[in-house]
Amino acid sequence: MAIPDFDGNVLPEGIHECTFEEIEARFSRFQKSDRRIRLTERLKEYLKAAKQSGIVSAVIIDGSYATNKDEPEDIDLIAVLSRDFDWSSELKPYQTNVIEKGSIRREYRFDGFAYKEGEIGLQKLIADFAP
Repeated sequence: MAIPDFDGNVLPEGIHECTFEEIEARFSRFQKSDRRIRLTERLKEYLKAAKQSGIVSAVIIDGSYATNKDEPEDIDLIAVLSRDFDWSSELKPYQTNVIEKGSIRREYRFDGFAYKEGEIGLQKLIADFAP
């Protein structure tokens, strides 16, 4: 699927499945500064770590990065954890770094949240992400 055109300065409501390459083509361009390019580089690092964690099944990206704003402040994201993820399991540091809010902020400077597929909190947060 492709990322739809902006409706004004924002994307149409909803979740738009896409590849990192599509994100990069749409959002990683020079606009007044290299801010978008630097954010995209950090996003690429985060997505690589999330994939290597083995517990993240999808990542939902939002915030001013996902708008037509020339210089977005940061990226807001939700790490969607696999249905079989157990919150009481002992995590390795590389797993904690991609799902714990404070770790995401320290490591990547993003506002991040983590929810398991199917959790009620996930649906509420997705609704809150919508414009």
